Amino acid sequence: MNNSLIRNVIKKRCTSAKRYEIRKNAIIYTDCDGKKYVAKKNNNNIINTYNYLNSRGFGYLPRLVYHDNDGYIYEYVNDTVTPKEQKISDVIKMDALLHNKTAYYKDVSLDETKEIYEKLNNKINNVFSYYDDLITAIESKIFPSPSEYLLLRNCSMIFSCLNFCKNELDKWYEITSKKNKKREVLLHNNLDPSHLIRCDDNILISWDYSSRDLPIYDFIRLYKNNYDKYDFSELYKEYIKRFPLLEEERLLMFTILFIPRKIFFDKSELKTTIDVANLCNYLVSTDKLFMENEAKNSEKQNHNINEQ
Repeated sequence: MNNSLIRNVIKKRCTSAKRYEIRKNAIIYTDCDGKKYVAKKNNNNIINTYNYLNSRGFGYLPRLVYHDNDGYIYEYVNDTVTPKEQKISDVIKMDALLHNKTAYYKDVSLDETKEIYEKLNNKINNVFSYYDDLITAIESKIFPSPSEYLLLRNCSMIFSCLNFCKNELDKWYEITSKKNKKREVLLHNNLDPSHLIRCDDNILISWDYSSRDLPIYDFIRLYKNNYDKYDFSELYKEYIKRFPLLEEERLLMFTILFIPRKIFFDKSELKTTIDVANLCNYLVSTDKLFMENEAKNSEKQNHNINEQ
């Protein structure tokens, strides 16, 4: 990919490009005047994304200087050093703004709703069966390993989360099966603090995976990748203050968040023990996120009931 970017994209824009810095999915190059640019492969018709966002009044994008079917180039901007808590807060606020600018309602059929329900229900049942068989096998051992013992100690939390998921999913289906519209937004689909560049005007980069879908998926991906680094209870409050979720969106989001990932015992004992510990930490963090925000919702509901 790097050679094709240089040959098919950068050389078209700047025949005298000098220094190249290879990044994960991009090349940063310097032109003959010492100015830096970023070149990336055009996997998602980036110009359509740019045009759409600009038409919706969302202009927090790097300035494009070249694009064609092979790739695109935008101006490199130096990031301002920012405390990580402030950076992630800015990411959440930017995402809420993006969703506000691009939200619309789309027709949805009962078949589509059933498809989502069945897919998630099958996943929940599959994970339940996996851990049920695994726990049974571990309980039959006289001397379980440290990782197995840690899983045994926390299996009730795993099964509790799965039962919670089934209940939330049923509530979600009860609401959405009666509706013929769903709310969609343009998702960034690759949110990360490193993708927000703080300068005179904040810039959100890495739009290669953007797509239209329910607004919850940006938060879900950001949370799963960073749950142990930040206080997501506060970040979630910041988000819904700026872009309140519908009841069915909230139900679906917590259903997805609470489904435990499978732990496979095919690594070293140390790595497997760390995997089990990380799973437990994830479920505890997710429970904290849910309980703190559910308490707030319950308080509002009780207040409304008392006023009537």
